[in-house]
Amino acid sequence: MTIRRLSILSALLVLLAPGIAAQDSNRQTAKDGWSVNPVPALAYDSDFGIMAGGFLDINYYGGLYPNYKHRLCMEALTYSKHSSFYMLQYDTKYLIPGIRTSAKIFFDNNPLYWFYGFNGSIHDYDRNLNCNHDNGIAYYSYDRKFINTRLEFSGGFSTHLDWTAKFSYWHYWIRELNWEGYDSDNTLFREYRQMGLIEDSESNGGDVMEFQAGLKFDTRDIEAAPTRGIYADINVGYAPDIFSTGYDYLKLAARFRQYLSLGTERLVLAYSIAYQGTLAGNQPFYTQSYIMHFKPSDGLGGATTLRGILYNRVTGNDYLWGNFELRARVIDMNLIGRRIFGVITPFFDAGAIVRPFRFDRQTDALYSKYTDKCAADNVTAMPKDEYRSSLLNKARELHMSAGISAQLVIDYNFIPTFTFGIPFDKRDGDYGLYMTLDYIF
Repeated sequence: MTIRRLSILSALLVLLAPGIAAQDSNRQTAKDGWSVNPVPALAYDSDFGIMAGGFLDINYYGGLYPNYKHRLCMEALTYSKHSSFYMLQYDTKYLIPGIRTSAKIFFDNNPLYWFYGFNGSIHDYDRNLNCNHDNGIAYYSYDRKFINTRLEFSGGFSTHLDWTAKFSYWHYWIRELNWEGYDSDNTLFREYRQMGLIEDSESNGGDVMEFQAGLKFDTRDIEAAPTRGIYADINVGYAPDIFSTGYDYLKLAARFRQYLSLGTERLVLAYSIAYQGTLAGNQPFYTQSYIMHFKPSDGLGGATTLRGILYNRVTGNDYLWGNFELRARVIDMNLIGRRIFGVITPFFDAGAIVRPFRFDRQTDALYSKYTDKCAADNVTAMPKDEYRSSLLNKARELHMSAGISAQLVIDYNFIPTFTFGIPFDKRDGDYGLYMTLDYIF
């Protein structure tokens, strides 16, 4: 499942399904064949807008119900802020004995993709320049499309320790802002191209092939809604320069999550600490923001990393971030054959850039603009070393947010979630409101 998707209609159908099934319970006692489940979708995300679309789950049980032998999932989603997303996914434990196999292909189209520059707070955020219809400015946008295919294998070393191996291919299409009603000449993307921070060789996109290998350690009592245990993973990703683009890289991503019951399963302290960094090589700018943890996203900010902060607000070379939640179960009941919990979850998120991206080049470009302005204003410019130190402090600033979310946990594994977050600094946006599926960790 993608983190963006939550269907209010889906939740209602899941609740109503047992009542419908009860009319013919004999036929539901054993499923040996195929099950086809189309589900409409409706949701909201303050970064993406109103979402509408649908999902289709096709399961072949082969006598293993409620577990499946083969599963095929399809989804098509469109958003009111003009992006769209299409996905086809296959999953099975039985294609290769002892190994779980997953394959996925998806296409993402966003003609107003968010770009707030490299290295977080180095660039201030002005909400009046962000897709402002009145003055025709979408300063923080460019046109981005990509297609991604993935093939993943996983198996177990022991009860709690698993291995994963993954192959991924991306093709990116990138161009200047080209949306009716907005000035294509007045964008940060164009300024970055003119300053040389985005190179000509990468400004139109390109191809990336990446190989990943990782380990997972899992002692959670319940996978989707744990009350105790640890879930930790570490992944290494290598992208050789197969396509002669001049870019290759080696990355490391690690995450540690722990769940602590505070005297009762009705009150759980949950936290997650994550790191991602580039160990070697040179990445194109369009892959630098990709966060490769278990719910992929772009940069820090948005529904899956720093809630309440603008999506893709913080982009750097190396990232460190944490999420802290207190999950309080306030409702516990059975309804039409379903076990249902109502959970209130106050949270605090924080993240920072550990190592900036193309920082020296960025310093040179911005210092040149700074000295020109000082000369025009007839004031003395600070020395370059002092200016560089000031920029570095900005790049490494801590970005923080806090808020509250509410979950409806249905049979422990279907979890519609409503989240409201506020950043501590208005340079990171005003607020975030999300309707998603599942906890973020």
